[in-house]
Amino acid sequence: MRTRTKFLTAAAATLAIGGVAIAGAGVAYSGKGGHHGGRHMGMMLEFYDADGDGKLTQVELDNGRSEQLVTFDTDGDQQLTLEEYEALWLDAMRSRMVDRFQHLDEDGDGVVTLVEYTEPMSDLVARKDRNGDGALSREDKKRYHKDRDHDRDDDGDDS
Repeated sequence: MRTRTKFLTAAAATLAIGGVAIAGAGVAYSGKGGHHGGRHMGMMLEFYDADGDGKLTQVELDNGRSEQLVTFDTDGDQQLTLEEYEALWLDAMRSRMVDRFQHLDEDGDGVVTLVEYTEPMSDLVARKDRNGDGALSREDKKRYHKDRDHDRDDDGDDS
């Protein structure tokens, strides 16, 4: 019983760590919703729905998370060290990283050139500079989010 309690405590601590990784789903999920919460919930459902019924029960989630901990607990102590957690995180992030690389590699040659790397952000300052000073600041960020929230309220679109 003592081992089970220790294991459950370690699993709970792992869940509490900010930015908990979902291995295999290719996303990081903090468990706090936010504007990406729905997408992350869908990925959690896809990864942890053990019986494939399209529903995620707490038992399925707990079992899946426990299996993850066991998989990455290389020393078998039923706890994750920072190094073990890093391995879990990197495994979870790999597919996301590959997706981003492929997105940047516009010509599909397996290499991201300087042009391919810089082009997606080539107009970022112009798009988000709300006070017109040619630079981004915290004030621009506040105004950008205020404008975006105002636009959402006007058209009823939350996406």
